[in-house]
Amino acid sequence: MNRTAATTEPVPAALGRVFPTLMAASLSGRVVTLPDVAEGDVSLIVLVFLESAGPIADSWSGPFAGAFTENPRVTTYLVTVVGDSLIGRSLADRIRQGLAGGVPPAQHDLVLTVPDDIERCRRAYGIDDASLAYIYLLDGRGIIRWMEKGTATPEGLTGLIDTAQGMLDPLLE
Repeated sequence: MNRTAATTEPVPAALGRVFPTLMAASLSGRVVTLPDVAEGDVSLIVLVFLESAGPIADSWSGPFAGAFTENPRVTTYLVTVVGDSLIGRSLADRIRQGLAGGVPPAQHDLVLTVPDDIERCRRAYGIDDASLAYIYLLDGRGIIRWMEKGTATPEGLTGLIDTAQGMLDPLLE
C-alpha cells in the first residue's frame, strides 16, 4: 500500500470532526482510548501538555462537572500529555502519583496521562501553545461539538454548559 501524507498525518481536532484517537492510562492503571471510552451522551475532554496548565484546566473542568454533578450522562476527562521518552514515562509516573493523592478514588478512571510524542499530539489536536488547556466537548459518537483553549471566562463557561445542556435536552423527549 502506498502511504501518502494524507493517510499518515493526523487530522487535527476541529468542530464537527471525530476527536482524534488518544490512548492513555488512568490513575487506576486502566488503559483507555478516547473517544471510544467517552461513548455516552456528553463528554468533556480537558487536554494539557504542561503540569503548570493544571489551574487553567481546573477553571473549565470544575464548573462544568459541578453543573452536571447529578447527571450520569455527562463525563469529564482530565488528560495530561507528557513526552514518550524515558524521561517522559518517568514524568508521567510522577504526575500520576501526584494526581492520585489529590483526586478521589471514584474519579481515578477519569484522570488520564499520555506518554506520547508531544509534537505528534500537538499536530493531531491543532495545539499551537502547549502552555494552555484545550477543551473539547464530544457527543456520544465522539464528534467535537464545542472547543476552546485557555482559561475559562464566564462567557466561555456559559457557552460550554449551554451547548452540553442543548445536547442532552433532545434526549429527554
